[in-house]
Order: sequence, then C-alpha cells, then structure tokens
Amino acid sequence: MRTKTTLSAVVVTAAALAATATATAVPQSAAEAAPQGAVLTYGTTITLHNLWNSDGGYLDSNGYSQQPGAYLAVSTANTPTRGPGTGSWKVLSATGKNNGAPVVSGDIVYLVNQWDHGHGGYLDTNGRSTRAGARLNVSTTKSATRIAGSTVKWHVLDKTSSPRDGKVRIDDTVNLLNDYRSAQGGFLDTNGYETRPGAKLAVSTSYYSDRGVGTGSWKIGTL
Repeated sequence: MRTKTTLSAVVVTAAALAATATATAVPQSAAEAAPQGAVLTYGTTITLHNLWNSDGGYLDSNGYSQQPGAYLAVSTANTPTRGPGTGSWKVLSATGKNNGAPVVSGDIVYLVNQWDHGHGGYLDTNGRSTRAGARLNVSTTKSATRIAGSTVKWHVLDKTSSPRDGKVRIDDTVNLLNDYRSAQGGFLDTNGYETRPGAKLAVSTSYYSDRGVGTGSWKIGTL
C-alpha cells in the first residue's frame, strides 16, 4: 500500500489555511441538508464515506466506548443509516464561523454525531492506538473542551473541488487532520476490520493522509 502526504507537511498547509446503540430517528430540516455538488455550509448534517477499496463504509457511532473520557465507539458501517443518526455528523465551526457560512479547505471544525437526537458527541481522539500503523484511538466525547478542546477539532483538507475556489462541496473527497498537539493528532483513517456487531472497519488516526489506498479519504455526502 502506498503512502502520500506526511503529517508534518500537511500541518503547515492546514495552519495557513485555517487562519483565514438505538434511538428515535433524528429529524433533519431542509436547512440541515444540502444537494449534491452544493457548497458545504456550517450547520449542515453530512455523511462521510471512506474510500478504502472504493467502499470502506460510512463513519458511524456504534455502542458505548470503554476509553476513559469517551462516550461512543466509532467505526464504519455498510450504510449511513445503521442506527438512527449513527452515520450522520453535523458540521460546526471550531473558530466561531456562523451556521450558513461556507466551509473552506483548511477550516477547523467539530463533527457532532446525530445519534440520540443529535447528542452522540463530538468526534474525538483518545489515547494511543495499538493497531499496526495507527496513531490515536477515535471515539466520541460529550465535552467540546476535553484536552483543552484540541482532540475534538479537525482540519478539513479538500483534495479538489469544482470550481477550485477553496470552498468544500458535497461529493468532494477530504482528509481530516486532528488538532491534538497543534495538528499532530493524525489523519482520520480506517485500519482493519472491526468485530463490533454491525461494524465494518476499525477507525483510528494515522501519520499519513492515506496510510493505505483510500484509508484516509472520506467522501462527503448527505442523506
């Protein structure tokens, strides 16, 4: 498997760009959805489809995590609707941008899981992973300020878009770089099969934007 951009190289780019379980189904208003190809705006609820082997599954919360400080376990699932809201993530600004503002490549965001009526927690890194090639464990947390808030922040790095104006769009493919220790938390990555019921692949972070072919690439979608 080939590797691409190293973590240290992307940290510089990200910093520069940034300067500018079962519950009742989660209702989504028209304001929370976006048509395919539309500019992604803050407050939108999205799905994230991993591109390992063209179909690494959808980023998903799945049961309670045993990690200290964590809330829900995170893996991928074959569909974005494995459980109500488990495969849906609301995009919020971590730098004070208002809902409705466009998401720009390099922005720092929170990703809030929509399980339990939107209370599935913030996507988070939590401790070192023991998986081969991995950096940090990934789960959700209820706190936006865990480890000074850095572990729940993610740099959105768009691979390309049309037009090439810097704005992120529905259907774009992105890498997600965790902000722990000044963006040293690694890229969101799939890494091997997950044994948890209903899960497909395990999720952790990696030093590389694509540790394996497509493992760190996530296609933005909507339900």
